Parts: sequence; C-alpha cells; structure tokens
Amino acid sequence: MASDNTLELIGKVDEFMDLHYFMKDDELDEALSMVVKLIMKPEVPSAMAIPLIVKLQAIAAKLSLMATIYTTIHKGPSGSEAAQKKNVYYTAADSLNKVVDALKYSAKYNMV
Repeated sequence: MASDNTLELIGKVDEFMDLHYFMKDDELDEALSMVVKLIMKPEVPSAMAIPLIVKLQAIAAKLSLMATIYTTIHKGPSGSEAAQKKNVYYTAADSLNKVVDALKYSAKYNMV
C-alpha cells in the first residue's frame, strides 16, 4: 500500500513540474515544494510550524493578488492563458490557506 501512495506522490510531483513550466512563478514553486514536503512528512513541530505558517500565508497572499491582477489587468478571453493562470492562482491561494489553517490547528494544539 505504501508503494501506491509513493507512486501517487511521484505523479503529483510530475504534474507540479507541468505547473512550474506553465506558470513560471518562483513563489508558487516554493509553495509546491513545501506542500510536497508536508505530504511526505506531515508531522511539524510547533516551533517549526510558526515560520512555515507565516511563509505559506505570505505566498498565499501574493497568489491571491496575482489572481486579481489576471482577473482585472491581464484578463483575456475564456480559455486564454491569462484566464488559466488566474484560475491556477485562485486555486493555489485557496489551497495554501487551507494548509495554513491545518498548520495553525496543529501548532495550537501541539499535536506533533
């Protein structure tokens, strides 16, 4: 069973590479790297969780702003590259916010 999970993780990392080439965003790459590390080792000590929370929350804020930029300034027709990037930014920001919430909960209740 563990090998199945490993294969799924490798598949996700491969898809993240596709995302890397499409988006060309260093902070998104950094966030994806952190997410992969959390998938591989979700036990984060409280002391280490706090800087991770701040970093991921800052990246999520940047991604939200980028989504707004692609919604208003660099908008394009439905299906355009700009529209696709906007959707990726919105989804990534939302997902990172959920990861941050989980890390806050973990740090607060010292579950690790």
